[in-house]
Amino acid sequence: MAQRSNPIRNGGRARTRPAVLARIVAALVLALGLCRGATAEGQGLQLHRTPLGPAPQSGEDVPAFVIADRIEGVAGVEVEAVGNAELHRGATTLFADRIRYVSEFDEAEAVGHVRIRLGEDELTGPRLRLRVTDNAGVIDEPTYAIVPREHGITGRAAAPTGARGSAKAARFDGRDSLRVTDGTFTTCKPGQDDWYISAGELDLDLDREVGTARQARLTFLGMTTPALPALDFPLNNRRKSGFLAPTFAMSNSRGWEVVAPYYWNIAPNYDATIAPRYMRRRGLQLLTQFRYLLPTSVGEARMEILPDDKATNESRWGVSLRDTSVFPGGWSSNINYSRVSDDQYFRDLSGRLAVATQLFLPQEGSVSYGGGWWSSTLRLQRYQTLQDPLNPVTTPYARLPQLTLTALRSTRAGFDVGAGAEVVAFDHSTLVQGERSTVYPYLAWPLMKSYGFVRPKIGVSATYYNLRNADPLTPTSQSRVLPIASVDSGLYFERDVQWFNRDFLQTLEPRAYYLRVPYRDQSQIPLFDTAIADLSYAQLFSENYYVGGDRISDANQLTIAAVSRLLRPASGEEAVRAFVGQRYYFADQRVGLNSSTPTRTANTAPIIGGLSGQIAPHWRAEAAAQYSWSGAEFDRFNIGARYSPQFAKVVTAAYRYARQTTAQPEIRQIDVAAQWPLWRGLYGLARVNYDFFGRQLVESLAGIEYNADCWIVRAVVQSFVSSSEKRTYQFFVQLELNGLARIGTDPLEALRRNIPGYMPTNAPSTTTSTDVFPGRGETTGPFGQY
Repeated sequence: MAQRSNPIRNGGRARTRPAVLARIVAALVLALGLCRGATAEGQGLQLHRTPLGPAPQSGEDVPAFVIADRIEGVAGVEVEAVGNAELHRGATTLFADRIRYVSEFDEAEAVGHVRIRLGEDELTGPRLRLRVTDNAGVIDEPTYAIVPREHGITGRAAAPTGARGSAKAARFDGRDSLRVTDGTFTTCKPGQDDWYISAGELDLDLDREVGTARQARLTFLGMTTPALPALDFPLNNRRKSGFLAPTFAMSNSRGWEVVAPYYWNIAPNYDATIAPRYMRRRGLQLLTQFRYLLPTSVGEARMEILPDDKATNESRWGVSLRDTSVFPGGWSSNINYSRVSDDQYFRDLSGRLAVATQLFLPQEGSVSYGGGWWSSTLRLQRYQTLQDPLNPVTTPYARLPQLTLTALRSTRAGFDVGAGAEVVAFDHSTLVQGERSTVYPYLAWPLMKSYGFVRPKIGVSATYYNLRNADPLTPTSQSRVLPIASVDSGLYFERDVQWFNRDFLQTLEPRAYYLRVPYRDQSQIPLFDTAIADLSYAQLFSENYYVGGDRISDANQLTIAAVSRLLRPASGEEAVRAFVGQRYYFADQRVGLNSSTPTRTANTAPIIGGLSGQIAPHWRAEAAAQYSWSGAEFDRFNIGARYSPQFAKVVTAAYRYARQTTAQPEIRQIDVAAQWPLWRGLYGLARVNYDFFGRQLVESLAGIEYNADCWIVRAVVQSFVSSSEKRTYQFFVQLELNGLARIGTDPLEALRRNIPGYMPTNAPSTTTSTDVFPGRGETTGPFGQY
């Protein structure tokens, strides 16, 4: 054999030049499509196109081949590779000082500096026994590393380095299963063992993506828990039955509390969560949630019960059901039902602002049909009103029932023929009741071109009322018939521009809308569901000054408006939008909400304008204003900006103003929020929402988030006004061990709602948000999340 001289580094081992030359020759042979075996026939070693084991049959995996400094034995019987030995078979590669393969048993034994790659996973150790065809084996004293699968190695936030550990021994079966004896598991990077699980047995089922540890202990920063008989944890975001990490919280209304949820994965399309919740000042509460996903339906049912509230000495409860179904033939249904035991239920027991401050709980169900050119909906709807004693509100009317119909067809002559109809019965315990029937047929002629459009429209709205429990002076039967005519028109212009050295397509879209509706006296008609519509850009082009069907305003008016947008030429994505518009009146408005409502006499409506979008690199802005020429003052305006130069680095500031009216007090609020790195993985979190008119903090939040790569700790304190006489304080402390669990109270929902653009520091950096104003996008239902 050649002498080892002039070593070349290869994985920490020396390799001689003759050995390197032999490898080059072998590589050239492989490049010519020759498979190499070895025999001790004739004069010496010869290369053959022969695999280590028997030739594969049709449908079997590819054979295994070996590379080494020296290869001895007989192909098909026994082969021994010595010195920088490598065995390759499909996605599996084995490295060792010595590899011995016995064909009869299809087994390979590797000794010395063993390293095996199973796809992208890797195990290293001093000795390994491998069944080559099955790709299964046992390795002594290994260290292992598992890379994230398609959805990440973790349950909720993927660890970028995957998982790793060491053991006394490990048994593997391809890439699907790894059983570790006297081993450890962590998602921390090599050299950083801040946390790890040590277990007598550790099963990692990579097919089901579930880990099971027996006689397990969790060590975090040198502190070790007592041994647990068994511990299950997900290796991905797939669901698995078992106890979830408990959550802890503290608030001024509930004291300290702990929730110990149990998750039941009933079936792939059914699951349930049962969560006992103990509150120091309230007692023991049971929270339950059931979810289902069917071919035609998706829904969720919740029930909460507090048998004996220690603060009120009452039994308190809440229920919720939401279901959305879509059936063949154009049919669909929807159920949204919520009810609680008392008005203070959410204010006392919820820690979410949007839940604690809600006033109306919907209780409705509907069935709809869509038949192509027409559709119809039958709805039953009422509300539970949660009264604030110092700020009572009127309970909305119930609709028992409501039937709506819409239809629209285009004729060959280019006309649109449509109609809208409604029959609804309004019910209320203390106010006038009755039925309202409305039909509104119309004819439109849309003339569309690439450079603009004109759409004249004419229709007749006919409404009939049958009233009960009305004032003696109010007729019980009333009707209203009104013709409505309008002409909508617009033009499209565009040009190429540059903004901050970037190419954009700028549009200019002027629009004119004329509306004519004659006056009809409607002062005797009760108000079931009608109010003045908020003035907005879209409302400038509506046919009615009011929302609801009890008032149709008289009109002889013209709206002039324009929109300009900056579009990215490659994608058509809108970067910036600006708009301005105003309504001009040619006659006074005479229809009011009631006899005491003054009619409008000004010849112009307030002018409205706004700007939103990415106005500069890293900067987003949003502004809207409504200015009254007659009063020479702003009726309202909002302005906000967000600066985000990097991931998890954002500052927002906003100001809101609304002039005092008979319907609402004056609003003057400033809102500042931020997520900003302070020092080496430490991030500051804050929000302040201050009301200058009320001279109080409406909502505030302060906290920190520390990211140590494989674990994160978040500590947050939040305060908000939940009613006119009550302020709620709550505290969040959460420890997240990447790939294992989140322990403590989850503040992420509160952080996302309070800090626009907030990102968990272990989340994918591609996730984006365009919000400028805090408090948007909270739509998790009336009961929130457990």
